Amino acid sequence: MIFADADTTNVVINFWQSLATTVLGIVVTLIGFWATVVRHMATRQEVCDLIKNSSPYTRDRQYIMERLAINKEMQEELSNALKHNSEVMNDLKVQIAILANTLGSLESRMEK
Repeated sequence: MIFADADTTNVVINFWQSLATTVLGIVVTLIGFWATVVRHMATRQEVCDLIKNSSPYTRDRQYIMERLAINKEMQEELSNALKHNSEVMNDLKVQIAILANTLGSLESRMEK
């Protein structure tokens, strides 16, 4: 019986030693994981800032917006040129009508 009690005590002590060693190993592993990975992870705000400021899509968007502004200016210039051409065409139509009327009156005078 005496040997059985000592044997049971050794088993219990070995169990607790193994459990303590395992828990200590898990704690050390978690601390190492935190020190190497979690500590250096980017926060949500940092990722949003990176996407907003450093993304290649931001440069593309800026380029597109610049091109749209240039196209808008060019369309305004084209619209102004078309308006001017329309005015000139209307003036030419009036002058052609005046010339046709003058020619008609000259022909009628020559016939008399």
